[in-house]
Amino acid sequence: MDMQKIKEDDVLLDVRDLETCFYGEGSVTRALDGVSFQVKKGETLGVVGESGCGKSVTALSILRLLPKLTARTVGGEIRFRGRDLLQLSEPEMRRLRGDRIAMIFQEPMTSLNPVYTVGRQIAEAVEIHTNASRSAAMAKAQEMLHLVRVADPERRVNNYPHELSGGMRQRAMIAMALVCSPELLIADEPTTALDVTIQAQILRLVLDLKERTGTAVMFITHDLGVVAETCQRVIVMYAGRIVEQATVTDLFVRPAHPYTQGLMRSAPDPRQGRRHRLPEIPGIVPSLREPLVGCSFAPRCPFAIDICREKSPIMRDVGPGHAAACWRSEEVIGA
Repeated sequence: MDMQKIKEDDVLLDVRDLETCFYGEGSVTRALDGVSFQVKKGETLGVVGESGCGKSVTALSILRLLPKLTARTVGGEIRFRGRDLLQLSEPEMRRLRGDRIAMIFQEPMTSLNPVYTVGRQIAEAVEIHTNASRSAAMAKAQEMLHLVRVADPERRVNNYPHELSGGMRQRAMIAMALVCSPELLIADEPTTALDVTIQAQILRLVLDLKERTGTAVMFITHDLGVVAETCQRVIVMYAGRIVEQATVTDLFVRPAHPYTQGLMRSAPDPRQGRRHRLPEIPGIVPSLREPLVGCSFAPRCPFAIDICREKSPIMRDVGPGHAAACWRSEEVIGA
């Protein structure tokens, strides 16, 4: 694939042929199977797909936060500013996490420590990565809560997580993630547990902070609406593989993979009303415990022909900055 290569000086994160497996009793699940993509400095990249497609596993692999007893990255490279994160020692990775790369998780109640105040938790990140004094770190925590628009930060800095609303907890998570001015922020479904109004506020907040700080953002989501509103480029994942990469405009105007088309058709349209039945993608996601022969989407694909079932498609250019892993991408675009 020669997909208008990003200039090397502009590349912040370069993931190459990433393979991650989960190990159970007598079984191996290949959660990521040759995932490759880049993130440019200062850009917003969307990672989209159904639950179980490998989005969150990609994020955890990058940060090396996979459960050590059951999961392992077995192949590929994760280059951040030219350094392969898979080759770093654990102390080196700890210094990188929360400092140069930070993450906002789906559910803040499982990510925030219930026995420490939110101010103390934000301040701890400052102390670890900057050697600031405790009082200076707490002052910074209060400043960050103000920055993420938490009302009355002087009081909230002393609150425990259970004393905050869901939206406030997520804002505290964002404050913790951004307190050390990371170069890359990974946001894993950051609005899933929030109501629609708060979702919009959180998304706007992340984008405003990104513009202010120049941080690159990886938005992991199943919501194409979020991608359309927040991202510049997008990768579409299915069954542990990337099936399409494009600018957001190109993806919505000329989707080149049948799975992408299926996701778009099944996305809710507010103009249709609640009673409108959404079209479904037929079939089920294949088991990742068995070797995948051919295209992983072929059993569910209306465009599938013999080669799709026999040979795994390679990522091919279908336009400037746009590539798809589909043997019949030209027919898909024209459909």
